[in-house]
Amino acid sequence: MKLSKAQFCIAVETFKEMMEEENDLINALDISPEWKPGRWVNNYYELLEDLCELEVDDLYGTDLDWFCFETDFGQNKDMNKVYNTETGRTWCIESPEILYDFITRDE
Repeated sequence: MKLSKAQFCIAVETFKEMMEEENDLINALDISPEWKPGRWVNNYYELLEDLCELEVDDLYGTDLDWFCFETDFGQNKDMNKVYNTETGRTWCIESPEILYDFITRDE
């Protein structure tokens, strides 16, 4: 991971805000999500993913993909739990801080 915990958390929160603002604009203007600023949001996410240097699972993507899109940034309580077979610990990943600890296995 090329980011410190603080940098990672700021970057994930920034991406969340960017997505929320983009969704608000798409809904307000009734436009296609395939507009120019949407590409900027995607580029930001790709940069964040590159800086995290995460392993990519062909079926599920990365842990960051899962956190942002499947758990809605940890808000989906039905999806935000992960069992770590190495430690026997169940992680409830509700925030970027906990995600960082999970990714780096900083227990």
